[in-house]
Amino acid sequence: MKKTVLITVVLFCMGALQQVSGQKENLKGISSISFYGVDFTYAKVYGAVETAQQFLVAFEGINNLLESEPVKYSASKTFGIPNAELFNRQVKREIDNISRTELFLGDNRYVVTDAEVDEVVKKIETEGDSQYGAVIICGLLNKTANYGTFTFVVFNQDTREIIFQQEKAGKARGFGLRNFWAGALLAAMKNVR
Repeated sequence: MKKTVLITVVLFCMGALQQVSGQKENLKGISSISFYGVDFTYAKVYGAVETAQQFLVAFEGINNLLESEPVKYSASKTFGIPNAELFNRQVKREIDNISRTELFLGDNRYVVTDAEVDEVVKKIETEGDSQYGAVIICGLLNKTANYGTFTFVVFNQDTREIIFQQEKAGKARGFGLRNFWAGALLAAMKNVR
């Protein structure tokens, strides 16, 4: 009971803090984005029994879901921008570079920093005709509490200036490793405000 209350308070506080860092009003007037998928470069896992290789396969599978189920995992709906063109081959390619030894944490206190967000945005090879790009950066995948955190980012493709940044947590659910964490992503996508 105490654990459930603590988790609820932590998630509520995260939500309250996240509202300060980005508002969808910053995105009004944007008609299209180049969406780069889910970047797992800085993802960390806590409390899971699966191997690093199983997680890397799941990470690619989650990005594949963005392609195969675009209505369900809609960047347009998430960001409130009418048109989004998906270019997620880069984030899928980066999965091979994730350190297998640094993927797992011994505690559940981890947050993607602003500097790490900037690094992800800087390394994106921009594509498409849109002036703006968007990426979702995975943070902590907490198996013991069944939630994942994701930072939602929109940036100017020419200047790399971030115009919207918001971290959200989503409850994980589903059968199989990919679907379980895709459930957390989908819940977080629905919470972007």
